[in-house]
Amino acid sequence: MREPLSFVVLPPASDVPRAEHAMILLHGYGANAQDLLPLRDVIAPSWTAIAFEAPIDLGPMGMPGGRAWFHLSPDPSGGIAYDLEGAMEAVASLANTIPQALDQVNLNIDQSVVLGFSQGAMLGHGLVLHQQLQLRGLAACSGRLVPELFAHGQDVPESFPVFLSHGTLDELIPVTSGQAIRQFYDSETKADVTWCEEPIGHGIGPQAVSMLQTWFGQR
Repeated sequence: MREPLSFVVLPPASDVPRAEHAMILLHGYGANAQDLLPLRDVIAPSWTAIAFEAPIDLGPMGMPGGRAWFHLSPDPSGGIAYDLEGAMEAVASLANTIPQALDQVNLNIDQSVVLGFSQGAMLGHGLVLHQQLQLRGLAACSGRLVPELFAHGQDVPESFPVFLSHGTLDELIPVTSGQAIRQFYDSETKADVTWCEEPIGHGIGPQAVSMLQTWFGQR
């Protein structure tokens, strides 16, 4: 049986009588549960944030405090290979643990939006497309298209909100990957896709943050 993942809960400001929505944060490779938390105060301060922490400790690999959802390694072509089995296990672990975390804050899946970055974005796609979690929406920034996680597009609810962003100068995951993900949702699903492409590297830029404020407000 899988061990539950650890997570950090950030309640909304004290002047909010009761949070009605949860922002589920999934960080990228080499970061940890604290990494995306500041975005909550900028994007949707009245929401409860639940930031999950990846299970793999990268400290022994020279990255103190860094975590990973699944292992990466260089491939013969000079690109990056990923541990598919580890990625699938991480998706399953999240699908198992997210409802438990939401129970602690008295919120439900259909009141929750996943915001994932890089590896976390890839897992967000897996939660929607592979696990069919009935979320309120998915925001996936700078993700890679992992074919095995992109399945069952026909099961995505009509008009399901999907926010996608990618930097045109991304040196780790090319913008073409983000464009392919956009094409998948546009052609294989009936999701309501919002796309942000801006001239930055591997990150969430000011244009994406501004668009996310609007997008979360519409949820």
